[in-house]
This record gives sequence, C-alpha cells and structure tokens, in this order.
Amino acid sequence: MPFVVLLYVFLVLLGVALILKGSEWVTDSAAPVAKKFSTTSVAVGLLLVSSMLSLPEIVVAASSVLQGHAQIGLGALLGSVIVNLGLIVGVCTMVRPLKISHVILFRDLVFMLVASIIVAALALEDAKLSSVDGLVLLLLFVPYMVNVYKQEQQLSKPEVEEESRKLVNTLERFGKLGLGPWRIRDGWGVFLAGGAMLIIGADFFTRSLVYFVEAFGVPELVIGLTLGALGPSIPNLASALHATRTGKEELAISETIGSNIFTLLISIGVLALVHPLVLEPSSRVITLPALLLMSFIFMFFTLKGQIRRREGLVLLALYAGIVLAEIIYRL
Repeated sequence: MPFVVLLYVFLVLLGVALILKGSEWVTDSAAPVAKKFSTTSVAVGLLLVSSMLSLPEIVVAASSVLQGHAQIGLGALLGSVIVNLGLIVGVCTMVRPLKISHVILFRDLVFMLVASIIVAALALEDAKLSSVDGLVLLLLFVPYMVNVYKQEQQLSKPEVEEESRKLVNTLERFGKLGLGPWRIRDGWGVFLAGGAMLIIGADFFTRSLVYFVEAFGVPELVIGLTLGALGPSIPNLASALHATRTGKEELAISETIGSNIFTLLISIGVLALVHPLVLEPSSRVITLPALLLMSFIFMFFTLKGQIRRREGLVLLALYAGIVLAEIIYRL
C-alpha cells in the first residue's frame, strides 16, 4: 500500500510537470498567432490569450470527464477561479500592490462578477448544470467579446498597439513561466508535441486524483477543488508573480480576470453541454457560496484602484478558509 501511494504521488508530480511543459510549448507556439491577430483585433487576441491561460484546467476537466469522474473536472474548474482570486492575487500582493485600470474594473471585473452570479444561480436553481445551462453560459461569452470589440473601436491606433503588446507579452511570459530568456518557439511540431504532453500529463494527473478518491474515500469535488485546481494553476501563479516582480502588476490582474471569465463561461459551459452535472449537496452549501463570496470581496477590494498587501492577506486567508471548510464539511 505505501508503495502504491508513493507511485501515485509520483504520477501527480509527473502529470503536473508534463502539464507545465506542455502548456509552455503550446503557448509559445501560439504567441506569434496572437501577435498577428491582436494587431488587427484586440478581441481576437484576447480570446486566444484567455484560452491559452485556461488550457491546463481545460485538459484536466476533459480528462476527468473521459474517465467517468466529471465531479473532479467541475471541482478543478470552480477551484481554479477561487485559486486565481484568493491564492494567486494574494501571493502577488506580497510582492507589491496590484494596480487595476478602469478598463479592467468596469469591463472585465464586472463581467466576471456577473458570470460568477449566473453560474451559481443556474447551479443552485435545480442542483445541476444541464446541457441547456451549458449553452446559456457559452452564449453569454458573446456579449463580453462584443463589448471588448466595441471598446476597441474607440481606441486610437497607438492604444490598440499597446493593448496588442500587453496580450502578446502575457502569452510569452506565461509560456516561459518566467524562467530563462524569452524565446518564442514556433512551428506545428512544437505545438503538437506540447499538446501531447498536456494530454498525457492530464491523464496521469487525473488518474492519480481518481486513485486518492477511491483509496481514501475523499469526495471527488474536494479533490478537484484542491489538488485538481492547484496543480494546473501553477503556470498562472508563476506568470502572475513574474509580471508583478517586473513592475507589470496590471497584467497579473488582467490575465487572472480573463482566465476566470473564460473558465466560468466557456470551460464550464462546454463541460455542462457535453456532460450534464448533478451537484453534490456540499456544492450548494460551501462551493458556490464561496465562489460568490470570493468574487464580491475581490470586487470590493478593487474599487480603490489597487489591491494592497493587507487586502491580499485577507484573500489568502479566505482561500485557506474555503479549502478548510470544504474538508471539514465532509468529515
């Protein structure tokens, strides 16, 4: 038994390593594409960047569904939103205060809050996320992109170029995880190899989570909300920390919010569309209220235009409290 446990712990670490390296290669290969699109359309560039930032969580959720454990996938997606707001932003504020621009506040943050409310409302209404709910979430992403596009039309050419530069920098930094020289890899070979590493890593990672569920009786949603969300979020944490340390703290906020919007509407929307989900009682009591609480508190902290260290400590404490509450509720 101890040997088997150690084997699956090794598989968790190997899976995370493959996910990290796979996401790095895929993202590096996509950076030139983002640069090409974002110079003509910030909206298209933003869509590509958001999908790349959310890619690790998506492949873990897809692998969970294919292995018949959709609750792990749902937990990983919901947990990644909470990790982004509580853990990642909280840790970054320990480096320096995070500035929030008016565009991020009134366009992205407001929409993220609305998306969180809608996901919670749909799930709490009948304790499930149906195919229709999934379709609704997917369609709600359209007005967000339309809003981005309309705002883009009001920007001057230099402002569009600046937004384009920020998007490409985010993707380049995410790809390298803040390590080594910035060098964009290009070519289909690297893209496909990275994709294969992502899929294999997600399979190892998910199989290990399934083992812990079955061997120790840990609820699927708890595993998804903790290990399932934390592992794939490591690239986001590394990228956000690098941005903060190099004085680009606004990018740390923007990439976090963009990733959350994509996860709430696209990732959860697709998951519900292809595999309708029945929520556990604990999700209605702990998880969804925690998602709303974290989103509202985060929004409140941003109203002054920055998140300071003491507010980051509150976010970190709230994240730790949510994880603890999830565990205690199921004891």
